Amino acid sequence: MSMGFLLPGADAPVTWRGLMVQKAVQQLIFDVDWRGADAQGPGLDLLVIDMPPGTGDVPLSLGQLVNVDGMGGFSLSPRAGT
Repeated sequence: MSMGFLLPGADAPVTWRGLMVQKAVQQLIFDVDWRGADAQGPGLDLLVIDMPPGTGDVPLSLGQLVNVDGMGGFSLSPRAGT
């Protein structure tokens, strides 16, 4: 699933904030059939969410909506002078 499927073009910016973001995250988590081809499957073992820098609404919404058994994170910084 990708926000790109909801946008009019590949270069269209996403400027959602607050309740718009929370509703989109809620629909992504609860309305997508994560079981795949097997309708009786167990669902997800792992979900990777790629968030742009400087966004606080999505992590807060996820923390309120989803029970998490574990979490990991990483950050990439741009190289200085490039």
